[in-house]
Amino acid sequence: MNENQAQQPKANILVVDDTPDNLRLLSAMLTQLGYEVRRVINGQTALKTAEAAPPDLILLDIMMPDMNGYEVCQRLKASSLTRDIPVIFISALDEVLDKVKAFAVGGVDYITKPFSEEEVFARVENNLTIRRLQKQLTEQNKQLQQEISERQKAETELRLSQFYLDIFKDSVFFVSSDARFVYVNEAACRTLGYSREQLLTMTVHDIDPNFSAASNWLSRIQELKQQGSYTFETTHITQDGREISVEVSGNYLEFNAQEYFCSSVRYLSNR
Repeated sequence: MNENQAQQPKANILVVDDTPDNLRLLSAMLTQLGYEVRRVINGQTALKTAEAAPPDLILLDIMMPDMNGYEVCQRLKASSLTRDIPVIFISALDEVLDKVKAFAVGGVDYITKPFSEEEVFARVENNLTIRRLQKQLTEQNKQLQQEISERQKAETELRLSQFYLDIFKDSVFFVSSDARFVYVNEAACRTLGYSREQLLTMTVHDIDPNFSAASNWLSRIQELKQQGSYTFETTHITQDGREISVEVSGNYLEFNAQEYFCSSVRYLSNR
C-alpha cells in the first residue's frame, strides 16, 4: 500500500450542529478515526452542502434554530440527490417519541448526548457498512439486469440468424396483394431458372398453375390474411416447363398501408 492509499479517508461525513464545541469535538473524534469531516452550523447550509457534494453519511443535531434536524432530514429525503444518504441524529432529547419521530422522517440511527467516542464510532461504522452493502447490491442488480438484457439480445440474434439461415437456403418470395413479386432471393432464381430481373416482372400466376386465374388468387389471399401465418402445398413451373411440388410457409404482413406475403418455399420434388 502506498502513502496516498494509506492516507485516503474511510468515508466523507457531514456534521451539522449549531454548537461550535460539539462540532469541534465530533470533528476531532471522527478525523482521528480516519474520516474526512465537513462541518456546518445550520440546516440551510447543510442542505446546500449535501446537494453540492453528497457525503457518505450525515450526523445531524435536532435542536437548531430556524430549521430543526427533523425538517432538514425531511428535505434531504425529498431530494433525489440526497435521499439515499444515511442520517444519524445526535440530540440531548432522550424521549421515546423524539426517537420515533427521528426514524419516521428518515433517520437510520439515533445517538443521545452526551455521547462516547466508542458509541459514535460503532454507530457510524455500522451504518456506513450497511450503506456500502446497499450500494454493492444495487450495482450487482444493475450488472445482473445488464447481463440478462445482453443475454436476451444474444439469444434473439441467434434465433434470427438461425431463421435467416433456414429461410435463405430455401426460395424466398415477397408477394404483393396483386400477386406481383416484389422480392426474390438467389435460391428462387436458381430453382426456377429465371433471373431476378425476370421474376420481378412476373406474378404468382406465371409460376403457379393453381393460381393461374385472378379469382383463385383473390380467394386464396383472403384465406391467408385471416390465417396470418400459413403453410400449404402447391406446384411451381420452372422456365423450362418442369413442374415442382413445393411447400409454401410464410406470413401476411402490412407495411406502409400495403399488404404483402412473405413466403419461404421448400421444393419437394421434380416432375
